[in-house]
Amino acid sequence: MSLVITIGRQFGSGGRDVGEKIAAALGIPFYDKELVEMAAQKSDISHEALKEVDERATSSFLYSLAGGNFSMRGINAPLYYEMPINDKLFIAQAEVIKSLAKEGSCVIVGRCADYVLESEENVDLLNIFVYGSVDYRTKRVMNALNLPQSKARERVMKTDKQRRTYYDYYTSKDWGVMSNYDICLNTEKIGIDNAADLVIKYAAEKLK
Repeated sequence: MSLVITIGRQFGSGGRDVGEKIAAALGIPFYDKELVEMAAQKSDISHEALKEVDERATSSFLYSLAGGNFSMRGINAPLYYEMPINDKLFIAQAEVIKSLAKEGSCVIVGRCADYVLESEENVDLLNIFVYGSVDYRTKRVMNALNLPQSKARERVMKTDKQRRTYYDYYTSKDWGVMSNYDICLNTEKIGIDNAADLVIKYAAEKLK
């Protein structure tokens, strides 16, 4: 049985940092942007093209009307090559995520991994959401990206909107809603190290 820890996160909350610390402490693989490269190899679409639409839902309204359970589709499915590139990336990443979960325990950031794996056999899911106030996250983005406050805040709000739209579109669930996750961590209140430690202690027991 694989333990797969999925990390949903608001932009600037430190979700990636939390995930990296968890994976390092538990000695299991960590996947974030690496999933784009893996999906590129699987779908035979250029990494640069896929990177531009990573965690962004398709803007094709007419196609979305004919959408469905994307995680159940494959790259060999009918009409795959007619799909918008956003949908091709989601499907390719879903296949990669399922394959990684079968290989063993790991930490996966974003990409609707909680939804993609929810029905997979022999996978023990621990779904985490990392968040913080807009002011807190804006300050972190200002420091990390060397942006003025107005630009950092704009980046936070825009990226959150993209992630919400992406998650809601492909899962038909609501991004960031507490009931969709097992643990919600406010890094503004408890800090990134403490947030990671809480998950590490719990996950270590499950891995014994």
